[in-house]
Amino acid sequence: MKKIDAVKHELNPMSLMALVLSFMSLAIVTSLIFIPKTERVYTLFLGLDTFICLLFWCQLLTDFVRSNEKWDYLKRHWPDFIASIPVIEALRYARLVQIFRVIRLLRSSHQIISRIRSNRREATIATIFLLLTVLVTVGSAMMLMLEGNAPDSNIQSAGDALWWVFVTISTVGYGDHYPVTTFGKMLAAVIIICGVGLFGMVAGLVSSMISDPAKQKELDARRHEEEWQQMLTTQQQLLERLAHLEQRLADSQEKAKLTQE
Repeated sequence: MKKIDAVKHELNPMSLMALVLSFMSLAIVTSLIFIPKTERVYTLFLGLDTFICLLFWCQLLTDFVRSNEKWDYLKRHWPDFIASIPVIEALRYARLVQIFRVIRLLRSSHQIISRIRSNRREATIATIFLLLTVLVTVGSAMMLMLEGNAPDSNIQSAGDALWWVFVTISTVGYGDHYPVTTFGKMLAAVIIICGVGLFGMVAGLVSSMISDPAKQKELDARRHEEEWQQMLTTQQQLLERLAHLEQRLADSQEKAKLTQE
């Protein structure tokens, strides 16, 4: 796994993804303050906050493994680990520490685009996770608000909304839950289109991993090396045969001289 130093890991694509998710998490936690616990949206937001916390833990553990100085990483990022503990929503405000830290680095850095370009695969993975989180969060919340009070709706709970949005993003479409209102159908169409694009990105990522240009160059170099080695072996065999023929010719000439004498 590629190692990164203590500064670059703050601006790698996964950390930038965590920055955006931090704003989303703070917005969700702040909304929970004003939503009664008996509301269905409260349960939905609580589940979404837990899902984002799992993404935070994945990002933090990935950066911890890739850091060259792990103890310094823990000293700098212990508030982030605490802020990523699910269920305890108040801890999420500790993410402000990371937000201010990354924003400060963003203002002082002029190499963000070049770093993203140099880590395109990681940038693609971060984009996939970010889009998935946004689609699940926005899609399920809006669908529950649009369909929750409709008379003929079959999306009545947070679990129904989450199940529907995952099934819709994956383009499986079981049909057990579906929107009945006009705005719900319009939202479903948008999520279906975004889901197709998201899985297109996943397919492109898998394809690039299979046909990695670096690996292809390595294979080509190895094949050329084997071809050159075979050519050198063939040349050496030809030289040995020529030397053997020259020796036989010299022996024949020597015998002819002895016969004449």
